[in-house]
Amino acid sequence: MIGGTTDKKFGRWCQAEGEERGGTLREGDLPVPVTGRVVTYPNGWFDLATPLLGLRRPDGTVTVARSLDRQVRGKRFAVVPHFADPSVCDFELIADADATRPSAEFDVPPWHLSRPGELAPVLAAHTAHVRDAYELPTWEARTDVPAWLRRTALVVSLNGMHFTGRVFLDYDGMLATLRRLAEQIEPERILAYLPGWEGRYYRWYGRFDVDERLGGEAGFRRLVDGAHELGARVMPMFGANVAARDLPGFETWAAPGQLLNPSGHMPIGSVDWDASRHFDHSWAALINPSYEPWRRHLAQQIVRLYRRYGFDGAFLDISAMYNNDPRGSTTEGLRALVELIRADCPDLLIAGEAWFDAIGGIIPLVQAGHRDTVPTLHDQPDPALFTGTNRSFGHVCLGDPAHGSTGVHEAGYNPHWRLPVREGVLPTLTVVDDTLDAAPERVALVVQDAREYAAKYLT
Repeated sequence: MIGGTTDKKFGRWCQAEGEERGGTLREGDLPVPVTGRVVTYPNGWFDLATPLLGLRRPDGTVTVARSLDRQVRGKRFAVVPHFADPSVCDFELIADADATRPSAEFDVPPWHLSRPGELAPVLAAHTAHVRDAYELPTWEARTDVPAWLRRTALVVSLNGMHFTGRVFLDYDGMLATLRRLAEQIEPERILAYLPGWEGRYYRWYGRFDVDERLGGEAGFRRLVDGAHELGARVMPMFGANVAARDLPGFETWAAPGQLLNPSGHMPIGSVDWDASRHFDHSWAALINPSYEPWRRHLAQQIVRLYRRYGFDGAFLDISAMYNNDPRGSTTEGLRALVELIRADCPDLLIAGEAWFDAIGGIIPLVQAGHRDTVPTLHDQPDPALFTGTNRSFGHVCLGDPAHGSTGVHEAGYNPHWRLPVREGVLPTLTVVDDTLDAAPERVALVVQDAREYAAKYLT
């Protein structure tokens, strides 16, 4: 909801449920500065997960604009205050053409504008449209959700090796953590999520395998087998669309599929791993999953490792990435990647990072988003849209309860360490090296959230 200008008379649309636990609304109030504001779709982490936005007027009424498009195409909602009177704004609705279909003509998908007395009927109508447009299955009817996930109440993020080589937990340390947590909650309720399991986090994206410093093949096998003996499940992390440029074969299975903007240029960006604050490592490239050699290269690694070690899920990092690439749809590329993996591993859970409406039917379990490490939860503002099809858990940047450490994630520190208990949001515990010993009371709170979640929503 856009809340007008920064003038306080426009107020807030609603309070963020669960703020005491670090939760926030996915699309809560957004103030409009005098310079204006642009809100984008699709954004899997923040801004809009579905193309609907409300503009609160000075008299308290709300103008709602929503796109009735039936395919994934970029939308932007711009609110531009007038210079002479900032209480008067232009409301611009912008739709992008599909760059894979260049044409001199563009039929803009329809927009629906209304000024409702209540927002709930508009949200319900929009949810019905989206669920029909993308053929979203119900959570209960999904065939890509294994039975064990329907009993899961706690995701434990077991951090391995940081980009710099700093080790938080080796494979034996991860297993020891699971054994201790199994004393506090039924282990069959636990899903162990493994960021940084393959060695230096992100550094070897495109080449996935066990790491000798973390315990090698024997150590990883002990971890998976030990977790299964307890009854817990294991989900390593893979990069859906990032690869290191210096890996052998990059020029064949990645370079021709590097992501492009509609202009035909490559987007350039990097995360800051070593606190130098310069954001220009450029060691890796974004790859469009619509490029078949990349899909095959990645899927073969996941399948090989799954058959060797028998883990239970594969997490696809940055899976919600959207870019209007003229060489192929990133969303359809993701669908093809998931289908390729599941063709060989039909029982393997496929999870991913962040969410927007059109990928709801592709991946059942996703991480929450975040805005500068503040959690943004996909089951808001309309739980029926997300929770009807998906479940989420805490983003890898969720802080650990003892230190606020984000472990391998580049943020370093995050004061948010606990999520609200809602049906669409699985309680999540971040663990670095000494989390369980340094903050046992806070750890117990998250475990209690998991027990509450199981009692309310699971059988």
